Amino acid sequence: MKAGKAVNLNLFVETHFCRFLLIFTFSFFLRSFCVLPLLSQDAVENRSSATLPEVVVTASSPQSEEPPSQSGPAESSIYGPELSLLDIPRNVTSISQEELHTVMAQTVNDLVAFNPSINPTQSTGNVVSEPVVRGLPATVFRNGMLVGFSSGGNWGPIANINADESLDLVTGPVGVVFGPQEFAGGYLNELTKQPFFDRFHADTYYTIGMYDTNFWNVDLGGPIKQGKLAYRLDYFGQDGYGPYNYYDGSYLNRQCAYLALSWIPTSKFRMDWNGEVDLNHFVPYAGINRPTQNLIDNGLYQSGNWIGYYTPPVSPSQPFGQFHPGIGTPPPGFGYAIDWGPLVPISSRANIFDTPFDFSRQLYAVSQLISSLELTEELALVNNSLFEYYQTNIAQPIPDPTWVVMPYGINLADRLELRFNEENEGNKNFWQYIDSGIAFRYLTDLEYSGSWHPTTNQANLTEPLTFLDASVPVPYALAISPAYNNPFLTDIPIPGYSGEYFNVDNFASTQCQFFEFSPFLQDIFHFGDKFSLLFGSRLDCYFVEASPPEGTPAALLYPQTAYQASSMSALLPQLTLSPTYKPFPWMSCYATYYFGQTTAQSILGSFAPEFTSTYYHQTQGFYEVGTKMSLLKDRLFLWLSGYIQSGFIPAFVLPGGTTPTVSATVEGIQIQGNYRFNRSFWATFGFNYMQGLENWTQTDGVGPTTFTPYSATVAALYNLPVSQIISLPPGIYPFIGFPKEYGNLMLSYQAPWGGGISLWAIAQGGQFLSYNYSTRAPAWYTLNASIFYSRKNWELRIWFYNLTDNHYWIAGAPGFTPARSANLEYAAFQMPFWM
Repeated sequence: MKAGKAVNLNLFVETHFCRFLLIFTFSFFLRSFCVLPLLSQDAVENRSSATLPEVVVTASSPQSEEPPSQSGPAESSIYGPELSLLDIPRNVTSISQEELHTVMAQTVNDLVAFNPSINPTQSTGNVVSEPVVRGLPATVFRNGMLVGFSSGGNWGPIANINADESLDLVTGPVGVVFGPQEFAGGYLNELTKQPFFDRFHADTYYTIGMYDTNFWNVDLGGPIKQGKLAYRLDYFGQDGYGPYNYYDGSYLNRQCAYLALSWIPTSKFRMDWNGEVDLNHFVPYAGINRPTQNLIDNGLYQSGNWIGYYTPPVSPSQPFGQFHPGIGTPPPGFGYAIDWGPLVPISSRANIFDTPFDFSRQLYAVSQLISSLELTEELALVNNSLFEYYQTNIAQPIPDPTWVVMPYGINLADRLELRFNEENEGNKNFWQYIDSGIAFRYLTDLEYSGSWHPTTNQANLTEPLTFLDASVPVPYALAISPAYNNPFLTDIPIPGYSGEYFNVDNFASTQCQFFEFSPFLQDIFHFGDKFSLLFGSRLDCYFVEASPPEGTPAALLYPQTAYQASSMSALLPQLTLSPTYKPFPWMSCYATYYFGQTTAQSILGSFAPEFTSTYYHQTQGFYEVGTKMSLLKDRLFLWLSGYIQSGFIPAFVLPGGTTPTVSATVEGIQIQGNYRFNRSFWATFGFNYMQGLENWTQTDGVGPTTFTPYSATVAALYNLPVSQIISLPPGIYPFIGFPKEYGNLMLSYQAPWGGGISLWAIAQGGQFLSYNYSTRAPAWYTLNASIFYSRKNWELRIWFYNLTDNHYWIAGAPGFTPARSANLEYAAFQMPFWM
């Protein structure tokens, strides 16, 4: 963390012969402001600390020359109360602001540098709002409270990492104190910036870079009333960002304002409030359509223009259906006809969202209040409340007609905890740490989702995309015709959003409100200094009212059809048990068992009226065994774990269809470590081997859905239709868009005279694009660097990405998202060298 007031200036140079950026950051701090917050004697040894009732936030000064703390391994509140990382029976990674700054982290995908359980994903055509951990979404929390309005890692508000002091990541299901929302491979807790109580601090920077990267930040704060009241203000703005702007037609613009206040009227009572408003406007990178092995290996694109579509066959002589020239929308399973051309080179910056008609907008506001009252030396009362408001409009009419609209979403949550922390005085044989309480949540929202007739592979990227590359909406009269025979395939205009459409009975569109009450108990029993047992239980009580959204035609409602409003109550238990044995003070061995139920979700995190009881009781299980070691006077931290996790992942479903979820299992083994020799040198590293399997053997004879069951190469060779919707046979299918091997390594060194360098490498195994397991993106790596020179009041920094200019691809969507059905519709080229 930089202290004082800084201004970063980055210079950009791009010639006709090669795009090259010289970026440097010039930081100027007003000398009267350049101090770190001094909140405790222990913090001075290594880091400054600001204490919340829920969390401990840490930040580091690049100018500090003190050695690392000798008081023991780091701590985290990821399990609710603050615990040593050595004592938490999970794989936990704490990421400091210093480390976030090292990689210039701006999105959750950037966190892959710190943990091999995190794998980057394109989530093509979408925004990644949650990191992907062990092949599954990782639920995001804000100072211990759920950030709602996200489903399967997608659609939710973009994280503003600039407002975070640090991040804590834990693998496996969400603990009983925070509470689960989905089948998650892990969870991320954002620890937001906290006020300075010692004196005024200010820090500003401005950065420009290749591909019109521009962003800036102002971060300041100080005491209002000495020792009693303090504030922190942060503003972040962004006009483009390389990983977006590199691709044609893609961009990311942001305006984010954050304010925090802390009040300590007495030594036993404290209140911390933070609020944030974010405005996001962007077009994501959606990849290149018609992926083939030739495209991935040689950059050759299968050209050819859209000439028609197919309807169901009228005789055995038409096995692919009846051909219709011109623009149209085929019924499911019959697809589009292409007049295939030759293989031609294509720019790596090509993007199927390169149209003036596609856009995404978000308005997100959040307010959080955390109050802590110390009743006795061992007993404390903590209340954590959160309010969220969210609007989003995602319009992607070309080439794949998709709309996701939330006119409003309101989430109100509160958690009241009673914490009993028995002191271990006099070498007791038994003591315990109890965290018990009740959580409450109320959510109301209106969601529209329209997407079922994909047209991705019909678009020819060798020519500009226009409205001629979009299929026409399907009116009710056509949807009930013999060719379609499904009224729910009707494209319905979204009220108030001209030119945008939705479908119903698709497990996504809904007008919903629900209450959730969740009593919980977490008790850590200590039997002497060597053995402890963590027991946790929680019961989520849901009371749901879900209706067809406003604008649904009467012809689609009950009694004309079975589609109608529904009321549901559900009790979802969670149970966890974790014994830990410490043969030495520096070593712990643990085993964790978790059993629980979560719910299926709509697009934006609530419930659809067509959900039956099955979708409110999605069982998941988790087993993990591991060992952790804190060595070399707590400078080296190592851990090894093996795990298996099972649950349900979403599947693509047609309007009026069934089977929106399918059981899946992820298993693997992971080793990870970090080393901090002193303030000048630190390192982190890890490797993870895992595999995921979808089980389609208990789904009423239906296998996974795919939009095109063969690659564009096969389609061109045999003149087959593309963008069909076909169900494959039942069976067990390995995850697609999912490598089995992951590795990361980061090194950082700063010389006494102020200069320094950070290097980080990321590597992943190959991944298949679709269920035919023929087209494959090979294994890849990137080597990245940051060169810097810092003094007490200023800093210069240059970031280099993909130093070796390695050209590599990933699938459009990872194995747990419904969009994996379209992985043969698009693949995502990743950025070459940039600065």
